[in-house]
Amino acid sequence: MAVEYVIVRFPQRRAVFVDDYESGVTDKKFRVGPGTHTINLGEPRDYTPKWRRPTVVHTTPLRPMEIVFEEL
Repeated sequence: MAVEYVIVRFPQRRAVFVDDYESGVTDKKFRVGPGTHTINLGEPRDYTPKWRRPTVVHTTPLRPMEIVFEEL
């Protein structure tokens, strides 16, 4: 199975949900399968955008896809 890497940026430590499953925490690299995923930070929804839907391909442990959320 192919593996891709992402890191989700947010000013606070939060759980990260990938396709409705808790998959990691903010500011720490974690693995996902290749393809398009819906990523959010769960509740409370005090961040923007409410979700991101990137297509994750061609990443490496040294070059993860960076996904950024901002505080409201």
